Amino acid sequence: MDLGLSGKVALVTGASAGIGYAISQKLAAEGCNLIICGRNAERLEQAGQNLAHFPVKIISLSADVQKATDSEKLVQEALNQFGKIDILVNNSEGAKFSDVAVENLSDEDWTTAFEGKTMGYIRMTSLVLPNMKNQKWGRIINIIGTSGKEPSPRLIKSGVANAALINFTKSVATQAAKWNVLVNSVNPGIIDTPRHREYLEVFAQKENRNIEGIIEGIDNTIPIGRRGLSSEVANLVAFLSSECASYITGVTIPVDGGLSTAAF
Repeated sequence: MDLGLSGKVALVTGASAGIGYAISQKLAAEGCNLIICGRNAERLEQAGQNLAHFPVKIISLSADVQKATDSEKLVQEALNQFGKIDILVNNSEGAKFSDVAVENLSDEDWTTAFEGKTMGYIRMTSLVLPNMKNQKWGRIINIIGTSGKEPSPRLIKSGVANAALINFTKSVATQAAKWNVLVNSVNPGIIDTPRHREYLEVFAQKENRNIEGIIEGIDNTIPIGRRGLSSEVANLVAFLSSECASYITGVTIPVDGGLSTAAF
């Protein structure tokens, strides 16, 4: 299927590895020019080199979207280079797993959780919206996570931050719709990413367990019988970025192999 994305300009954050890189790869394959950013300059440069074979223009910019100044510079540089931003993909790691009881979490713990992801998404969205409204076309896709709808004691910080982003997505979608700016969220479930594998290694060592056994146990909890691939998240993002999804806005779609139990 031709998604009609050739010549569009996409800005993807957290693009140096995992889901962000897979999204960049998919959009480049569909003909999008790219601005990819990440905090790790070396890894970002490698990602840019790996994408260089696509016949599109790709700019790699090291930036930390948790910082207002970095976000402003990133958007301005994208506009300087391309004159427009058609697609924004907000992608960032959530707060780390925690076994700490809620009464033992400090104000700083909560502030860090919100600043690390929620405020970054809000800030980037606010920065690109004027350009998208002016051109009367835009797509904003927020990569969030299932904990925003599926509360978990070990994910309480990221769950609360993600729930706020789901609310934010719906509110902005309603505001921006009349300018043909569509705003949606994607909730990845358990996806086989480098970060996920790092977590499994730490968990296996902590529990003195075999990592293959842990993976088998995880896979058995997922109705489809396996963890997801970053490319499967990327496929949905590409669809939501296109005219094929021209009547979809304000929704949050899980990519989790049926793991989520929430009906809505």
